[in-house]
Amino acid sequence: MNNLDLKIALRTFIKGKWYNFLNIAGLAVGLAAFIFVMLYVDNEISYDKWNNNVDRIFLVEREMPNGSSPYTPAKLAAAIKSECPEVEEAGRTNTALFQLPFFTPSGRFLIKNWVGADYSIAKILGVKGKGFNLEPKGALPTILLSKETASALFPNDNEVQNKTVNMLSKSGMPLTVAGVAEEAPGNTNFNFDCIGFSDDITQGKDQSYANPIYKTYLLVKPNTNVNRLSKKIDKIYRDAAMADTSRAAKEALSLSTSSTIYLDPLSNLHLKPHYGSQVNNQIVKSLIVLAIIILIVTGVNFTNLYISQAKKRSKEVGIKKVNGIIKRQIILQFLTEIFLQCLLALLIAFGIVILWLPYFNQLLGVNLLLSGINLTIIVQLVFTLLVLTLLAGVYPSLIMAGFKPIEVLRGTQFNSGPAFSWIRGSITVLQFTFAIGFLITLVVINQQVTFMKSADPGFKAKQVVYIDNQGIYNTPDKFDAVKTRIEAIPGVKNVTVATNVPGGIIPATNEYTVQNKPYVMHTIGVGYGYFETLNIGIKEGQVFSSSFMVDSANAVINETAAKALGLKSAIGATVRGCSGNYRVIGVIKDVKAYGFEQNVQPTIYLMNAGCGLTKTQIMISANGNAMHGILNTLGAQWNTINKMDGDNFNYHFLDELYGRQFVKQEQLQSVLTFFSVLSICIASLGFFGSAAQAINLRMKEIVVRKILGANGGQLLATLSKPFFYIVLTANVIAWPLAFITSYNWLQTFAYRIHISFVPFVLAVIISLLIVVVTVCLQILRAISFNPAIKLRA
Repeated sequence: MNNLDLKIALRTFIKGKWYNFLNIAGLAVGLAAFIFVMLYVDNEISYDKWNNNVDRIFLVEREMPNGSSPYTPAKLAAAIKSECPEVEEAGRTNTALFQLPFFTPSGRFLIKNWVGADYSIAKILGVKGKGFNLEPKGALPTILLSKETASALFPNDNEVQNKTVNMLSKSGMPLTVAGVAEEAPGNTNFNFDCIGFSDDITQGKDQSYANPIYKTYLLVKPNTNVNRLSKKIDKIYRDAAMADTSRAAKEALSLSTSSTIYLDPLSNLHLKPHYGSQVNNQIVKSLIVLAIIILIVTGVNFTNLYISQAKKRSKEVGIKKVNGIIKRQIILQFLTEIFLQCLLALLIAFGIVILWLPYFNQLLGVNLLLSGINLTIIVQLVFTLLVLTLLAGVYPSLIMAGFKPIEVLRGTQFNSGPAFSWIRGSITVLQFTFAIGFLITLVVINQQVTFMKSADPGFKAKQVVYIDNQGIYNTPDKFDAVKTRIEAIPGVKNVTVATNVPGGIIPATNEYTVQNKPYVMHTIGVGYGYFETLNIGIKEGQVFSSSFMVDSANAVINETAAKALGLKSAIGATVRGCSGNYRVIGVIKDVKAYGFEQNVQPTIYLMNAGCGLTKTQIMISANGNAMHGILNTLGAQWNTINKMDGDNFNYHFLDELYGRQFVKQEQLQSVLTFFSVLSICIASLGFFGSAAQAINLRMKEIVVRKILGANGGQLLATLSKPFFYIVLTANVIAWPLAFITSYNWLQTFAYRIHISFVPFVLAVIISLLIVVVTVCLQILRAISFNPAIKLRA
């Protein structure tokens, strides 16, 4: 491009500044969305990639008939290490089920994520001590703090090595801190506030194969056949479990034929875990698809709006051709112009990213930084810019370079042919197909999220608090004194204690037998008043009552468990497991304690918390608006009410905890809302360009109709007809695509809505409104011109 071409391009750009601004702004928004998504996707797929052994690290899981579990027995790691030469290292971790209070001269601090680990875990997962090597040093564990925890516990000390903290209470168990753990060089699935390394974290604990409470990680040797190894470990697990001499293990492993070992790669644990939710992966996939679609649509818009202004350049092209400029030079000129406009759009896009990155972080609950734009992302952006220039530039360049000088100079180049070519019509259909598809899917997601929030989960979380507590109340007599004191506080409705609370840690899975048939059930240890506190409905029989002194030998099961047993009536059935025989006295209604994505699992509730379970979670329900007064009283009197854990009073509202089940789906909802609105705006922008181009081509026709007496309504009906056909065609194409997408997404929920006609009807109404508004704006602009000027043009 020479200086003359540059001046002409600049003057043309300034002359049509509003159209050009609209065009570049639309492209900039699309590119900004693409940059946001690349930053997010790069962040999500980067978990543990900094670990050189990431492809050789696996979490050992158990696949059972009613789901998978990441927990394995204590002895399994050692058995794998001794019998599998393919395994380089094996290690176990165990996480505290409750928050642990640490006391220092600076005050009290709650450790939310306490992890115990074998020393081998440091090598497997890349944990390092800051300034020293992690090696076994006698019988005492090596305690490491995260950087954030160290700053909170010792705010005035830069060096925390050999500092002492008291755990559980002011005069509780003293622990010597070995130092601070080095921060991981990138995102990691293995997070902790405090970690304690030992030679054997299972020492002194239940070693039975009936007590799977540890996560077992393996570092395998290079080129290991993982499928063959998993089958080998599965056999080791079965054989060792059947050799276990404990009665509980014998009963439990009557299910060994239906419990299979599965090796889940470390690289899958964030996005695609074999157990748990895969919503993170859904969000990543959705964002990639949305970003590509947005980029295509904005590129198409850019092309359309550029072509719509082509008539203004026609005489320029005609004169150049008359003066001997060949077609290739004209194509190169317009491609260069388009590249410069795309480059300007990219710079504006970076400005948008800088301004909106905090909002995007809040939207997705992440902490993305501009420093995350690495070489890979830069290469992707350069490639995208070049491809976008070609895709957006080749078609308009060929169109303008193909102008015939005689027809251009005579003014007939744009007056022939239909108002809408099939190419422009197809482009507009494509744009609206995407926009309508987004809109329908968004409405379905909104309906599902609303359903989850409003549907009855089987219990009442409002006006219920649970208290973090380190005191263990496995038998009613130990909790009676605490329960009596709390019940005496005005406004208290019910008080109980349990091993788990709805929305918290998933209950332990244990195996039971009924009439010599094996069954897998979640096990929850409860105290008196548990079902009353949570307002759980009874379907059959009765629940535990202090009036019955034999409740330690009784059990309550949920509806799903009753169906799984296959008995005509579950009441009176004997359930064997967890070192005891239990008589079923009641069946409660199912409780969706862990959201709507998974089916309610067969669950057994026991007063006698066997299987190594500990009842620590105190729950209190309140009458009316009494909760504030109750919490004030508990805070003032806790040291005398709960003598087993009097130094700590830390509570949470149960409805807030349960609400966390929906956070990821709400994030997906927010993301799709953002991109749906963006897509509709971009489609409307493209529609605006198409309408402008079509009406420009029919301007003399409009003027003639106006002179002959046509009013605005008649002109609107005539000119908008092809646009209505386009939008209706887009709806016909988008409906099945949106239905399939929405249907597949809903299949990830065990409890879901049925897709209704509402989203589809709404999509039609909104798309037709866009047609009416867009075409009306263009017609108002067209009929405002002086007819004499247009007829003379």
